[in-house]
Amino acid sequence: MHVVHVVSQFVASPTTVHWATVLRILRYLRGTVFQSLLLSSTSSLELHAYSDADHGSDPTDRKSVTEFCIFLGDSLISWKSKKQSIISESSTEAEYRAIASTTKDIVWLRWLLVAMGMSFSHPTPMYCDNQSSIQIPYNSVFHERTKHIEIDCHLTRHHLKYGTIALPFVPSSLQNADFFTKAHSISRFRFLVGKLSMLVAAAAS
Repeated sequence: MHVVHVVSQFVASPTTVHWATVLRILRYLRGTVFQSLLLSSTSSLELHAYSDADHGSDPTDRKSVTEFCIFLGDSLISWKSKKQSIISESSTEAEYRAIASTTKDIVWLRWLLVAMGMSFSHPTPMYCDNQSSIQIPYNSVFHERTKHIEIDCHLTRHHLKYGTIALPFVPSSLQNADFFTKAHSISRFRFLVGKLSMLVAAAAS
């Protein structure tokens, strides 16, 4: 997801470097053709999400990248890796924008599941590894750090107040959305793949 997000920015004027990267992506896909997401019939029907951001990660325009993944029980059902539309002045702002984007997806998924007959008695936890961005929705005062952030980002505060979401902290080492932010070592990559409930399906005969 991450590497496709990066290479897709050069479709208008690709070079041999980008072509080599695309070939490597295709080799990876060929080698993992039987690796699938597990959608377990015995999984719980509780939503939980992980939200993250890579601050100023694009060296060309210094824009940050929003990443999130949302689970229904143990099953991964929604994910995203997308460059933010404007430059964030701090990692806190980048993470807060990612939280707002994740909130929108959670609200839509809760609405969809309610329409399918489910009910929610608890807020949907959204795990974040940035303490400062978690504190912003709890603070109703627009201070120097947040007064320049667009109003739509503050919808997180509304949904936190009305119990749609909760914002527990998670250490970066356990942040599943980190999978979508950057390249990783082989051991870290395999660890995160395991957290996403990826299994190797048997090849069709």
